[in-house]
Amino acid sequence: MKNNILILFITFVSLLLVSCEDVVQIEVQDGVSQLSVDAVITNKAEPQTIKLSLSQAYFDNSPVKPALGASVIVFDEDSVAYEFVDVKNNGSYVYDAKTRPLNKIGKQYALYVKYEGEEFVSLSKLNRVPKIDSIDYKVERFPIKPENGPQEGFLPQFYATDFEGEGDCYWIKAAKNHKYFSKSSQISVAYDAGFSPGSKSDGLLFILPVRLSLGGELYSDKDTLTVDLHSITKEQFYYLQIVQQVSANGGLFSTPLSNLPTNIINRNAQSSKKAIGFFGISAVSSMEVVIDKNKAKPKD
Repeated sequence: MKNNILILFITFVSLLLVSCEDVVQIEVQDGVSQLSVDAVITNKAEPQTIKLSLSQAYFDNSPVKPALGASVIVFDEDSVAYEFVDVKNNGSYVYDAKTRPLNKIGKQYALYVKYEGEEFVSLSKLNRVPKIDSIDYKVERFPIKPENGPQEGFLPQFYATDFEGEGDCYWIKAAKNHKYFSKSSQISVAYDAGFSPGSKSDGLLFILPVRLSLGGELYSDKDTLTVDLHSITKEQFYYLQIVQQVSANGGLFSTPLSNLPTNIINRNAQSSKKAIGFFGISAVSSMEVVIDKNKAKPKD
């Protein structure tokens, strides 16, 4: 049964997702509830979570309602099924990947969600990720006291080299004392070793602005810094760029707000039920250091 479902919806999605850069624009009408899918998972041998909830009107400030009773399965290209279960009945569907991680580099993975009689599908690919070679930090002082973090401290950067072959995309995540930076303004993505296609940075050491994009705060002595380098598809690269642009949008002459794209598709193209959100799978390279003032480089 699971293999039949896999074959059917991979065929269907493949026809719709002609290019990994194509996305589907969803027109969300105020007051119309839609299934929201937060399905960003990794190859780590730890519990992976896919969150399902229901969208609500723009001015509705009530708590987000979880989407309960769904069937959530991820299939790999070899027809292996990974079932995500809502154990706590709170809309968080979990697969414990400790013994069988989703770690087949270069393979496609397919998401299948069945909710209230509707079937939603999506595809992503687990791309390669380079090793983080090292992390260092130097003494720094900001000219103005920042809203968050100290004015004086240590400015870190990581070192890693992009693979040869144009088109590798990455998401750089950083955590200060094990708390990840989560604001949209702190999203950092890279295309090869630079910021965008055409930068001629293929196969090079990540450029300095990328290496420094670790939350935008200074660190203090004894702080713990964690750096995660995620491989992502080109589709997710552009999606995260749009998330950042829309979140930072503002001002008299700003671009009007628009709905975020989604790669979640209803198998029944004739159905009025649509979904929002995103499905992506990443390989992760990580490194963690404890800031030691005695090892810091002097200020330039």
